[in-house]
Amino acid sequence: METLQVWKQNGVGWICFHRPQVRNAVNQKMMEELEGQLTLMANDDEVKALVFTGDKQTFVSGGDLEEFHRLTKEEEVFPVMHRMGLLLEEMRNFGKPTVAAIEGTAVGGGCEIAASCDFRIAADGAMLGFIQSTLGITPGWGGGTRLLEELPRSQALYLLLSGERVHASRLHTWGWIHEVFPQEGFTERVQEFTERISAAPLSTIQAILSLANDSRRGVSRNELINREARHCSRLWESDEHHQAVEAFLKRTRGSKKS
Repeated sequence: METLQVWKQNGVGWICFHRPQVRNAVNQKMMEELEGQLTLMANDDEVKALVFTGDKQTFVSGGDLEEFHRLTKEEEVFPVMHRMGLLLEEMRNFGKPTVAAIEGTAVGGGCEIAASCDFRIAADGAMLGFIQSTLGITPGWGGGTRLLEELPRSQALYLLLSGERVHASRLHTWGWIHEVFPQEGFTERVQEFTERISAAPLSTIQAILSLANDSRRGVSRNELINREARHCSRLWESDEHHQAVEAFLKRTRGSKKS
């Protein structure tokens, strides 16, 4: 691949944006490769969670302006924006936990990618900014919409309107960044975090993500409760459940004897 590096470790898939010569800017080749890798990771039962990352300097710096700035008309630009927006919506509804692991800087479309993930983890000192307004545009990949879902309106609007680059620690206090880890050993800490959130059987993880996605889509409370009961009942039949219960009871009986 030209624009991505991909690997797997202990049930965690990693997709690394890799165009260092342009600070990992997204071009149409990267979109194409990302579409293919998302499909592969979604269908790989060895992958229980997926991490997106960049390098120590940059997560993603946004769209490749050298390539996209050649498009000057609305009807030329819209298909490109819409394609990436659909791709990030696929990430948003991936069905397995997704993590944005941010070192260095994430700006513009980089923040839109981060907004599409279930979890956002940053290295201490990382900077993030929805800088599109400083270029006279809005986010174009659905990131503004997602940010307004994820933060109180005033906080989201501040980021979108000011275009300010802010420290990850500030966004951590707002609850948008979920963890801030030291730069030293950052990748290892992200791996440990992702293994913790994907420790359950894949079928259980997928059921919980399905419920979360249904809730975000506005499925009624009564229907959500019904679907939750159905998920639990279906998983009750699984070998994983029966084995876990037997192990739990064995430990309990052993502690009573001692």
